[in-house]
Amino acid sequence: MVLRGVRPAPAELLQVAEDPSRLPAIVDQYLSTPEFGATIKDLHNEALWLRTNQANFTFRPVAGTGFASGTFQHVSESLSEEPLRLIEDVVMNDRPYSEIVTANYTFANGVVAAIWGLPYTGDGQQWQKTSWQSAGEPRPAAGILASSELYFRHRSAGANYHRGRANAITRSLLCHDYLAADIVVDTSIDLSDPDIVANAVVANPSCAGCHQTLDPIGSVLPGFRGNINLANLTAYPVTNWYAPARENQWRTTTKRPPGFYGVPAPKLDSLGKLIAEDPRFARCAAQRFAAYFTQRQAEDLPVKWISSLTDTFTAQGKSAKALAKAVVLSDEFRTSHAKADAAVELADSVVGLQKVRPEQLDRMIFDLTGYRWQHESATRVAGMTVGTASLLQSDAIGFRVLAGGIDSYFVTLPSHTYNATSSLVLRRLAGEAAGFVVDADFAKPGRATRKLLSKVDATTSAESDIRAQLVDLHVRIYGTVDAAASPEIDQSYGLFAETLAATSSVPHAWKTTLAAMLQDVRVAYF
Repeated sequence: MVLRGVRPAPAELLQVAEDPSRLPAIVDQYLSTPEFGATIKDLHNEALWLRTNQANFTFRPVAGTGFASGTFQHVSESLSEEPLRLIEDVVMNDRPYSEIVTANYTFANGVVAAIWGLPYTGDGQQWQKTSWQSAGEPRPAAGILASSELYFRHRSAGANYHRGRANAITRSLLCHDYLAADIVVDTSIDLSDPDIVANAVVANPSCAGCHQTLDPIGSVLPGFRGNINLANLTAYPVTNWYAPARENQWRTTTKRPPGFYGVPAPKLDSLGKLIAEDPRFARCAAQRFAAYFTQRQAEDLPVKWISSLTDTFTAQGKSAKALAKAVVLSDEFRTSHAKADAAVELADSVVGLQKVRPEQLDRMIFDLTGYRWQHESATRVAGMTVGTASLLQSDAIGFRVLAGGIDSYFVTLPSHTYNATSSLVLRRLAGEAAGFVVDADFAKPGRATRKLLSKVDATTSAESDIRAQLVDLHVRIYGTVDAAASPEIDQSYGLFAETLAATSSVPHAWKTTLAAMLQDVRVAYF
């Protein structure tokens, strides 16, 4: 579930039950699936905060330009995907993870290419590898550090002089958040006077503690504009978003030369290389992966475990796949509970139950039932109709935050416990998916091609047949092997039998039973 957001196949459960040593080979198979690529994007969005799905982070179409149409949901999703697609490509092709900050390419679909002026020959929907170097505003090879979307999301207004952007970089790539630094701020400084502030960040010890290292990183970034007034855009592609001529603006703003913790970094590519070589980059990657896969805060993870993961990651050529595999096959990950007399160190490493994230729930339900919980809305946002949106991966008309996810702006930490709204979301989804899969399965003449109901038909009512089907469903949905006469199957069969008696409809009984099963706590957690 943590690698793909998909329940294991019954055959895989059987293989591991018979021979646990087969698990690493199954994990290797998971690491090559598109679902793992989607997980990688989800993981990095939680670090980079890109999927905002809001009007003030979405460009408007302009008639007569290269971007004259599109729905709000499609445009919003396309913009945030650009840097995440690059990261996915690096990971899925098992290249050194450091290439996310040194690569000389990016990805674009028709919307992204039209907005930023990237070379593109696809059909508009297709994502293609392209390059900022060959765009209208060529820039150094620096992976996501050269991404227009990264700086469009993390803007730099007024006299901030790219400090917020610099902190977004160190927070997400080095796990160093300046805003969390244990520094007492001097509140006597007149923040309304730019000259006083400029002097304080250099001469005042309270301010200089952070700014002496933060500001030089910000000084690498003036090539990017601080902001864009979306309402005033009249043409595409967006020009002058990045301009090498602006790179020396630090001379009149912070007056700190571009650098990275004391080392000169005059360009984006030099910044990317220094980040890639910094030991904190590898350690932060280990923390990010381990924290995401265990649903724990990075600072709460055992130090020895993170050190071991970092060593493995580094020894394997900074392979993100090797890192992910090391996390899920480690004793720290697989330990479900600690005995009362266990060492504190073991107790600290327990992962326990995890709540299904909205993105995982979306993939899991689709894999189980073939149902996508989507809605097409004619509501207008940012001058566009919302269009078709996944209700588990949208905030404009969906329930991503209500289901425990983040919107990357107002909500930047996911919820890993169930509450009223997440329970209501699961209940509604379960009902929709159950109705869909029963109708779809019984519409297929052959049982072999069905998603869930492969042992019964629309007229099957014999108790032995129903119980046999329920045994399969428990394995498929819950991952548990329950005997046909077990209390667990008794409970499911009781619901089916009561519904059948009340409605005289086998399909209705299956819809009710599956709706209940899909909103069970065993689906909500794993």
